Amino acid sequence: MIVIPNADELRRASEAFDQDWGGVDEVLYELCRRYPDHADLRATTAKLALVGRAYSSGLERRVSPPPGKQAISIVAEYVHGHRAGVDEIIGEVLTLMDPLTAETTRRLVELHGCFTRLLVGVTTDNKAPRSFAAKYLHFHNPIVPIYDRYAAAGIVKRVHWDSTVIPFSCPDGGDAEYYQFCVRFWRLYDACRRQGVDVTVKSLDTLLWAVPTSG
Repeated sequence: MIVIPNADELRRASEAFDQDWGGVDEVLYELCRRYPDHADLRATTAKLALVGRAYSSGLERRVSPPPGKQAISIVAEYVHGHRAGVDEIIGEVLTLMDPLTAETTRRLVELHGCFTRLLVGVTTDNKAPRSFAAKYLHFHNPIVPIYDRYAAAGIVKRVHWDSTVIPFSCPDGGDAEYYQFCVRFWRLYDACRRQGVDVTVKSLDTLLWAVPTSG
């Protein structure tokens, strides 16, 4: 079962999101457009700090800095030091465009997995920072679906898992949780377009990324 939003739902979600977060998103998109790579340590620190803190992605909480250092500095120095790999991943992400296809979504899961594995190297708990990875890649290219507990809860309500309808397999190295999320996300996206509902990845993000109401 797939619960398809109508145009009014999408419009209301977009307007509400823009009122609360539109200005924040504009700053983050512009920062990532201006500094798409990670050659500049100051710009790298700014991108990591602003995306992580604005969207409460929690990466800094997984890093235990030595005395006299801040967690964000450790993360920034790590990403800057691994910039060749990071820039290659983001360079690939930037080649992908709406409209979303099953193959494009599979590639996004693959690239997200690569970035997540790279970031595990800077964490203290060695847990996959899948939410931060999705959000950070998203602000370099909004075709990347945002993932966190709100989006995960929203997609489960709209798309029931059906093992007989799997549009693409999980690529080697793909994060299993993000893969399952993206399978549901693509099925919702595809169902909307088939029903003539005009959607983009961003419009579905704004629909799903909403604080659940009680009840």
